[in-house]
Amino acid sequence: MTHIIKARAMLGQLAAHGIEASRAMRGEAANGGPDALLVAADGRCWLVIIWSGGTTQAALFDEGKTPPLADAARALIAWRKKRVGAAGHLAPDLLILAPALPSVEIRTGHLVLDDETIPVISHRDCKKAVLLAQSLHRLTATVLPMENIARWRAAAVPEVRIESPWKRKAIQRPADKLAAPLLLDYKQERCARLDLEADPEAENLARDLHLRVITGVAGCGKTLVLVHRAALLATHFPQARVLLVSFNRPLINDLRRRLARHHAGNRVECLTFNQWLGRVARSAGDMMSEPEILRWIERERPPMTSLAKLSAEWLRDELRWMCDHALADESYLTAERKGRGTRLSARQRRELLDMLLRYRAHLRQSERADWSEWPLTVREKPPATLLAEKFDHLLIDEAQFFAPVWLELLKSALKPGGHLFLCADPTQGFLKRRLSWSAVGLDVRSRSHKLEKPYRSTRVILEFARDFYRSRLSEEHEPLNLPAPEWLETLEPGIPPILQPGGAGQDQLRRLTADLKSLQQSGMPASHILILVAGRAMTVQAVMQHLNTSLGSNSASSVRDDHAPEESIGVAHLMAATGLERPVVFLLGCDDLLATESNPLLTDEERAELIQDHTRQIYVGITRCMERVVIYADRFPNSFISDA
Repeated sequence: MTHIIKARAMLGQLAAHGIEASRAMRGEAANGGPDALLVAADGRCWLVIIWSGGTTQAALFDEGKTPPLADAARALIAWRKKRVGAAGHLAPDLLILAPALPSVEIRTGHLVLDDETIPVISHRDCKKAVLLAQSLHRLTATVLPMENIARWRAAAVPEVRIESPWKRKAIQRPADKLAAPLLLDYKQERCARLDLEADPEAENLARDLHLRVITGVAGCGKTLVLVHRAALLATHFPQARVLLVSFNRPLINDLRRRLARHHAGNRVECLTFNQWLGRVARSAGDMMSEPEILRWIERERPPMTSLAKLSAEWLRDELRWMCDHALADESYLTAERKGRGTRLSARQRRELLDMLLRYRAHLRQSERADWSEWPLTVREKPPATLLAEKFDHLLIDEAQFFAPVWLELLKSALKPGGHLFLCADPTQGFLKRRLSWSAVGLDVRSRSHKLEKPYRSTRVILEFARDFYRSRLSEEHEPLNLPAPEWLETLEPGIPPILQPGGAGQDQLRRLTADLKSLQQSGMPASHILILVAGRAMTVQAVMQHLNTSLGSNSASSVRDDHAPEESIGVAHLMAATGLERPVVFLLGCDDLLATESNPLLTDEERAELIQDHTRQIYVGITRCMERVVIYADRFPNSFISDA
């Protein structure tokens, strides 16, 4: 069995030698199907079985264990024969990996059955990935078109299929041509399977916590990888406890719908962080609203004279940051505040700490709670219900928005030796979660994997988003996580973003309604449209009411709504846009957002932070679209108005 495990692990290492591998999960080949599909760069491909026998002499086999080599080969031949036509008339060649078979047992290197000659790669060339790759490169095989390879890959490894409700524009093709299925790419597949199968070569690297971090550019499929991993766990490890967590309800609702399409919705717990925390530790009372918190700060701040020039909003944000990083004691006085922008004197730090301690005392006395202070309270006094969680697998989407205290609490809910799988894009961290992985006890060295190929947006949309970002932020800021130029060139050119006049909220809504009616008349499904609302002048509720009055009842619904109709236009605030996607996206209220940057009461540091945050928010909003984006704004630079 060790030989089989090593051979399966070795298939995942072939990419470094010019051969891609799609591997079926263990046990899926019991019906005679392949263990993997291997594809060379020139289009040669093989359906592969991994045979565990150590001899070809039938009399020496243990009955009921390894079938004779010829029987295993015939089962694979029959499997392929059944699928010729459905998967394409051109079929991959067959290949047998026999990692326990001495080369002297099959001196020709081939097994001949009737009119089929099947290469057999024995123990000598299955020792290392480089040796196996060399053997494969020496083989001749049928070269298949990419669409044929995709259909055979979907047949051999069905879990790589992407069940997406979003359909790209119809591709014209002859009626007798089959459309290629939508699949994970090979790197996405490898990331989804990390650590789900034993790898003897990695046993010495085993740690108390199995950790993987997936990063990548916008639209590269990080969430897709996470959903497929959750589906694999639900299907192949049904006894394991699996928790999938994200930071907001719109994204969690989207993840639940994706899991349902994989028939895994009932076997994976899918919650926002606050939903999960509320299950294990009740808050002390009703949550303080933001206006209430700001009023409390204004009431308590007069004696703290060193803080006089700092706005109440800034002070509120600093108190939140202190709670997020568990700095509610003397440690705050010397803590590094990397990425915070505003420098603080020793006196200001002392008065901020006093303010936080007084605020926490106020919460206890009034039996109220605060969203940012609540996790800190649970960390300080963890209830038995938290320690009893004991998940086998914890998957976190958009982890860049998770405060260090959040990650610490979630990590404590894992069993010893559990698996923590994070998907993150630090350049989208506009909620100021400037976390360091090492600061929360997570060693990501050699455990991080980057997806570089974008899939969601068209080239012209990504270039527009890039240029907008760079027009507002200098190179000294955190670099933008953009696709490399060679990847951008592979994307469909697409339709340029459309910039419409901004103006008052009602004017934007009238233009939006006219644009939506035009889209509906062209046949665009309502569910393919997402409206993102920026700033404070317009609310998600007001936009929905206007659209449901103008376009008909239930035409639009909040993406936060767990029971929203499937065929309705989605509406969300721009701050809740991360992780969402639709073919068409409308951005409202950008002018209101950008106007706040001109507030004369802001310090230079506060203004710089605001510009950085707003730029990231709008960048994220633009990159939510797959095909078309419409922006209502007057404050975009002139170059963007003329270009768009």
